[in-house]
Amino acid sequence: MQTNIMISGTGGQGILAAADFLSEALFRNGFHVVGTRSYGAEARGGSAQSVVIASDAEIYDIQFEASDAMLVLSLPAYRKYVGVARKGSLVMVDSRILARLKPEEVRKDVETIAVPAADLAEKLGNPIVANMVILAAYTKKTGIITLDQLRDAVKALMRPQFHDINIRAIEAGAQAA
Repeated sequence: MQTNIMISGTGGQGILAAADFLSEALFRNGFHVVGTRSYGAEARGGSAQSVVIASDAEIYDIQFEASDAMLVLSLPAYRKYVGVARKGSLVMVDSRILARLKPEEVRKDVETIAVPAADLAEKLGNPIVANMVILAAYTKKTGIITLDQLRDAVKALMRPQFHDINIRAIEAGAQAA
């Protein structure tokens, strides 16, 4: 089994960090993992996307053609990348973004789920943790990793002073799912 997961948004939203946490948790769960990333030349505000390929077997082909799951945190990212979602795949979108889309922009051949990532992150007092909210919602929805594995990845990769806010964002995202 191989799954391709794309996380996309705008620079400064923690898109690359979210992919790192997901990759670490998948690896801890016994998966073979490969990740790629791209972002605009701007430090913040440009487009950003990361792809995580996870498999229960060795990965020999790292070419990404379509996603099995997509997590989206910005309107430009949705419009730019939703076309690469495989038919029938899971597309989790921040609810603010979904509300701004025209009905014809929402693909009917994928499972689209609204996640109040930005709203919950703001309630927690830090808008940047929307990435962890949507990642936890994905974790809860799919069960590909456990919430404990996601928490452990945060503790392993993040500076201690940021553990608490990110763990609280994981809890909020899990409840939102």
